[in-house]
Amino acid sequence: MQPISRLLILHKDHPQPEETGRALLPWLRERHVDGVLLPAGADAITMRAQAAASDAVLVLGGDGTMVGVARRLAGIRTPIAGMNFGRVGFLAGLPAEDWAEPLSAMLQGRWELEKHLTLRWRVLRRCGDTLVPRNEGVAINDVVTAHGVVARAVSLSLHIDGVLFSTLRCDGIIVSTPLGSTAYTASAGGPLTMPSMNAQLVTPICPFAGGFPPLALPAASRIHVEACRQGDQVLLSVDGQENLPLEFGDVLEIRGVPGQLHMLVSDTNWYLRRLIDRGIVTSGPGRREKN
Repeated sequence: MQPISRLLILHKDHPQPEETGRALLPWLRERHVDGVLLPAGADAITMRAQAAASDAVLVLGGDGTMVGVARRLAGIRTPIAGMNFGRVGFLAGLPAEDWAEPLSAMLQGRWELEKHLTLRWRVLRRCGDTLVPRNEGVAINDVVTAHGVVARAVSLSLHIDGVLFSTLRCDGIIVSTPLGSTAYTASAGGPLTMPSMNAQLVTPICPFAGGFPPLALPAASRIHVEACRQGDQVLLSVDGQENLPLEFGDVLEIRGVPGQLHMLVSDTNWYLRRLIDRGIVTSGPGRREKN
């Protein structure tokens, strides 16, 4: 990674990250770095233009803020880093306090650039004998098809590369990126997956009829999930931030797109260390080696 001369700072709508963002601006000027400060909820046109004109984007917030920013900046490959103001902070590599030394290292180009897979999704609605696109977007963590307001099982059919793989009566199906494998996928018993892998993870949620073990599929695999029982209340959730109802016969189409999310990390083993540090992986009895 080259040294950073222009940094876009996006802060969560909360006093502490906003105050930190304002304190960063003079600190950056002293180091001959241009800083631009915007709220993470700024309009997409302004945010995308500023990101495209910057060497990096620093997000002040939690994992949800980082995911939301990454979705809004989809297609603009300016690398993203995070300063953790959330509870878990799995994606954020900078602490909310004592950030000066690691941030200096990042500005000097001493952090590593990683490229991660995202998911492109779209909803197709039946119109006679044809399927017409209705909605589409990008997911950083996962796309979930599940029951809606009524907490009861729904019927979903899963096609992979044109093959009817399974028809399930279940709580839902999760399609996840490796980066998102520590979120809902892990809670549903899916595999923890190194974020450098170009794979799509498919995990059924509490299957009642039908079912399969969690799957790891190539990025290029074409995944179709269809709401196949009339009367079911089916909801599509994207990264837990966008929700859309699916009608009977709607088809959710998903594919992986490698290299779309660029992230700056201070340690190439950050994923393994944070699995332990954040309590996602717990140690059994015995001696743990010190890092």
